[in-house]
Amino acid sequence: MHFNSALLASVATFSSMAPLANAHGYFTKPEGRQPGTAFQDACGMQAYYNMKGSINGNIQGLQQVVANQDDYNPDECHLWKCKGMKYADNKDNVQSYTPGQSVDLTFTIVAPHTGHANVSIIDTSSPNGKVIAKNLKKWDNYAPTSSPIQDSQQNFSVKMPTNLGDQCAEEGQCAIQMYWDAPDIDQTYESCIDFTLSSSSSKRDADAEEFSRPHPRDFSPRAAAEE
Repeated sequence: MHFNSALLASVATFSSMAPLANAHGYFTKPEGRQPGTAFQDACGMQAYYNMKGSINGNIQGLQQVVANQDDYNPDECHLWKCKGMKYADNKDNVQSYTPGQSVDLTFTIVAPHTGHANVSIIDTSSPNGKVIAKNLKKWDNYAPTSSPIQDSQQNFSVKMPTNLGDQCAEEGQCAIQMYWDAPDIDQTYESCIDFTLSSSSSKRDADAEEFSRPHPRDFSPRAAAEE
């Protein structure tokens, strides 16, 4: 019996997706990082196919997929930072926020798995995504299988920190990361949103300038002198 190469490739792809089948959840508004050529180059073609097929996959499943792949580069892939997804593939989807801003987010739970979760800000320049603002949102009991999916665990808002200075002023420096761990089934899900945050000092300077600027109805000697 003979099998053509396309069929064999399809079977291999399906088999490698099996470890990811139970993993379900990702940022959909704003859209989380997506796989592209940078992800493919770092994590391998098979991981790329898996994520293109279902972005909701868990990290442990991806680790199984890439374990024996010749094109997997662990020094560049970093599966435990944004599930390996790269800023280079998502430059056209960078959000802009200001300190103290309330940001609406949607994390779509495709299938619940009881665990705990949090939303934090990470420094994407560090290999493992160092957390620089933790628990902007936190759940001790997230997506329990014993009850219907709660809307408040899918649609929520976070307040952007006011103490990060210029750490997130440039594109590619920071990301909002959802971290959802389901220890009972040993599955972890991550999703990241790239963003820039105007520096806290810039906001203070702007506020100070606005405060010192004469109001059109300000007829004080100071205002008159500046006219």
